Amino acid sequence: MKRVEVEKNRLDLAYQRNLQLLNTLLLIGAGSIITYFVALVLDITKAFQYTIILVIISLVTITIYKKLNYNLRKISKNIGNLVK
Repeated sequence: MKRVEVEKNRLDLAYQRNLQLLNTLLLIGAGSIITYFVALVLDITKAFQYTIILVIISLVTITIYKKLNYNLRKISKNIGNLVK
């Protein structure tokens, strides 16, 4: 195998891994929102605590999302440079 092909395969695997992490992160974020609404329906007296927890989870999710998205763009750009 040529060195370029090996590097492209490595980058493809890294891209797939980051894409799976991104999908997992989005599922966790969606699950958190659903859990938040269910918790509000069950016990409205703890709305403040639930909101604080949701905000914390959202901030962590957004931070990790931005990092993964940056990694995906960087890997995609590297693959594009290899093909040229």
